[in-house]
Amino acid sequence: MGGGNICISGLDRQTGRFVRPVFESHGIPQEYAFETKDQIIRHFSIIEFEFTKYNPSDVYHTEDWIVNEHFSPRFKGTLKEEGIVRTLNNNAVNDLEKAMDFRNKSLFIVRVQKISKIWDEESYGKFKVRMDFTDASGKNFHRVPVTDLLTLAAVQYYIKKGIKNYSERFCKAFNMRQNKFIRIGLTRLFQGEYWKQVTAVMTIPDLFDGKSFSYFENKL
Repeated sequence: MGGGNICISGLDRQTGRFVRPVFESHGIPQEYAFETKDQIIRHFSIIEFEFTKYNPSDVYHTEDWIVNEHFSPRFKGTLKEEGIVRTLNNNAVNDLEKAMDFRNKSLFIVRVQKISKIWDEESYGKFKVRMDFTDASGKNFHRVPVTDLLTLAAVQYYIKKGIKNYSERFCKAFNMRQNKFIRIGLTRLFQGEYWKQVTAVMTIPDLFDGKSFSYFENKL
């Protein structure tokens, strides 16, 4: 997001519903994901937040909860592989478009057949990454922006290392996994649309070998 802010989300362990922590008066800074120098808000971490109120929108964005800005998030552990597989499979949708038709949420774990292409480009002077993928229902999605900090940092690292065929290698590694998912987040209304964004790439075994976005950013 702009201004050094980030968007974070997770699944409530009791209800299984997505929760998007938001600050009431301003965006969430990237430092919020860290405890001292350790990145605690990352894939499959168990985190405790303190919320002050539920703040849903009428359409799509029903996941927003106002977070107490004076209560730091607390790291409570990390899901084991068995728990990760169960969580992903229990909450995944096969048909993204059908799931969106209900207009009652803006975050989706999507079971995926394959990623056919991932690439970087410059748009309005900014580094961008886009992706083509096919969901489990067989529907194709093209040129979907990737906003996941982990994937963005990894791609920039691959480029710095001179890995020119990173798209082929990334897709091959993802597609060979038995358990493969993409998390899709919808933007707020912009130019009359709620735009799809790839906000996480998740596989078992982990495509990124357990590394976080801060690992790749430090390498850069």
